[in-house]
Parts: sequence; structure tokens; C-alpha cells
Amino acid sequence: VIFRYLFMDVIEIDPRVCVRWQYADRNYFEFGDVDVLAEDIKRNGQITPVFVRPLKDNDKFKYEVIAGSRRLKACLGADIMMKAIVIDVPDIEAATIQIKENEQLGLSEYSKGMSFAKLKEDGKLTQDQLSDIAGCSRKKIQSLLCFAKVSKDIWNAVGNMSKVSARSAETILAVYKKSDDHKKALIEIAEEIRKGAGSVRIERMVNEILNGSFKGEEEEVIEGHNGKPIAVWKKGGIFFSKNINFNKQKLNKLLMEFFKDE
Repeated sequence: VIFRYLFMDVIEIDPRVCVRWQYADRNYFEFGDVDVLAEDIKRNGQITPVFVRPLKDNDKFKYEVIAGSRRLKACLGADIMMKAIVIDVPDIEAATIQIKENEQLGLSEYSKGMSFAKLKEDGKLTQDQLSDIAGCSRKKIQSLLCFAKVSKDIWNAVGNMSKVSARSAETILAVYKKSDDHKKALIEIAEEIRKGAGSVRIERMVNEILNGSFKGEEEEVIEGHNGKPIAVWKKGGIFFSKNINFNKQKLNKLLMEFFKDE
């Protein structure tokens, strides 16, 4: 689908007259360092144009961006013109262009699921059409759609959903629907979900919370000579207090000496 548009004329447009279309799938936590991208565009030019669709009867914006949200944000931030290919296509083709472009970008399953759910809910694409365009099974689409059915309170607690799989979302939905206590337990383990906890672990932690045996992440406070905490040992490593100043080079040497026989 994208290939046949690549030979169309590329024009320069003002990013300020563009808006992301309502079914855009990239979420805030997947934009990466837009400032770096903006500097790269300034230095080397915009290699890949965005795909835009003309807007009708809109006094504020002239185009909606179908594919290329990061490039739009970068050009807006850097106040530079944006290269674009203008296509006037129906929603189903616009969705196809977006899905196909993002196949190469490692988009999170959360972003895919939320976008797919909105397209399905608004009657733009059926579940079978989503399956065909995305090139995955109907069961996979069903799992992706679970993201939109989970309470926003849970996703707000998780924050960054880039490591949450569709299978985990399916488990979270099933657990969440059981009771308010199950929902509270899911919110309590939001950090573990954010880190990518799988279905089995999520169910186990929720059950441990409900039966009172959940201990959470073990940690040990490290105190200085004056008794004030200077760092915390956790499963993932050692974390220093923000108000602690120390010589990193000296610490590195001490660590190297300590682990010299490892």
C-alpha cells in the first residue's frame, strides 16, 4: 500500500497547519528523543516524508498526519518546514498505511491495541480486516483489543506500557473484572507490570496480595556514619539518594578493586 505512494510528489508544508489524525497509534512514551530527531533533520534533512490527508471544513488545520507523528513533532519543535506526501484516501486505506509503516518501528502492543480498538469501535475496520492488514491471527487481534477494555486507572498507574504484552493485557482484563479488590491489587503491582511481568506472575502476585502473603520487592537501606540513609539495595541493584554527592571515579575504582577476582 505504501509503496505505490512513494513515487508521488513530495512537498514542503508548514507543520503548524497539520494535526495528528484521531486514530494515530503512537503514544507519548514511544516518541523517544524528539529533540535529537529535530537536530538530525536540521543537519541532514528529512529523509522520510510524512503521509498527510487534506482536511475539509477545518478552519484551524489544513492536513491531518496519517503516518509520521514523530517527524511532525520534531518539525514543530524545531520550527522547520516538513516534507510530506499528500494523499486523499478513505479511512480504511489510511489505517492500512499507518499500520504498515509502524511494522518497521517496533510499536508497542499497547499502542497497536488502543488504535485498533478505536478503529473497530467507530466502525472503520472489522476484527477480520484488522487481522488481514496487520498480518496476524484473529486471536492476536482479540488479545490486542483487551488493552482498551482495562480500566484507565490501572494503565495510569503503570504509566509506560511499552513492555506490556497483549497476552498480559488479556490476563489483566480477566483479573480486573473479578472484583474491586482484584483491581486494587493490579494497581499495587503496577511497577512490576511496567517492567513486563508475564501472565503467570501477574496472577500469582495478585493472589498473594489478596491472601496477605505478598512481600513486594525486598530492599535494604544503607545508612551513613551519621545514621542518615545514603542508598537502598534492591533486587535490581543499588540506588543512591538524590541528595548524596560522591566522587564517581573513586567509587568506580573501589568497585573494580572489589570485583577484581570475579
